[in-house]
Amino acid sequence: MSDEHQNEPRDIGYSKSHKDIYNNLTKKGSNSIFAGLKQADVFFFAMAIGLNRNKQKEPKSKVNDIPVNAFTESQKWGILSSEISKEKDLMVLKDERKIYSKAEKYAEEGIKILNSHMEKQGINYPKYLEAELRGILKK
Repeated sequence: MSDEHQNEPRDIGYSKSHKDIYNNLTKKGSNSIFAGLKQADVFFFAMAIGLNRNKQKEPKSKVNDIPVNAFTESQKWGILSSEISKEKDLMVLKDERKIYSKAEKYAEEGIKILNSHMEKQGINYPKYLEAELRGILKK
């Protein structure tokens, strides 16, 4: 743990019911856009989707198997800055554990949205995602 993240949790997680989704998305050789990446990458992406849609829910039967040190420094600051932006107060950094807990809630809904879109769009999902991201950037 770096000095600037002294109060971050050791691990974060998601609902046990989503374990297969995380594993299948990151499986090497799959046709997923996350193939060969880490669960932390999927979590970060799911959190961003949940945050963008302002959808959050407490994970049920949580599995804490994503080590926070698996996130890049940029991803960590992405998670932290999302809460700074929402609260408009740097003092939220006093307790990074609360921020990561909120990220889990956004990721909980985000993974459902991501999985639903991937099932619906199939192999066209990257093109669909690109179009959606362009729309978000235009806002």
